[in-house]
Amino acid sequence: MSDKAYVFTKDDKAEIVLPSGVTVQVKVKTNSKATQKVTLKDNHDVVDLEFSGTGERNTIGDKTITPVDKSLFTAVFEYAGDDGVFKPSKLNSGGPYDIGNYHLMVVVAENGDDSDYNDTVLEFSWHSK
Repeated sequence: MSDKAYVFTKDDKAEIVLPSGVTVQVKVKTNSKATQKVTLKDNHDVVDLEFSGTGERNTIGDKTITPVDKSLFTAVFEYAGDDGVFKPSKLNSGGPYDIGNYHLMVVVAENGDDSDYNDTVLEFSWHSK
């Protein structure tokens, strides 16, 4: 099921393809004192989510979505600097990781105060039949 799923990152944007017709859990976590923001949209204007928040090990989003055929998602990652203005984050990604019928993809963001790439963590997980 995950062979059709992928994630590609460039700058502060991630292009994500998820399998259609399955329920996908979307979780967003922060590990930063700076406010983090993730905007997730699909190419069908069905999914249009925005998550923002701050804190260590803080879940700022937990939703389920069901992608439709040929859904391409775009996620934009930003953080608020000391001046309160949102700036682009740097991204890295992994997956899909397949563990039996469980699948996981992650996109992680760094805002530049260190280099641990955990300031924002966007997780997609789903089960195949």
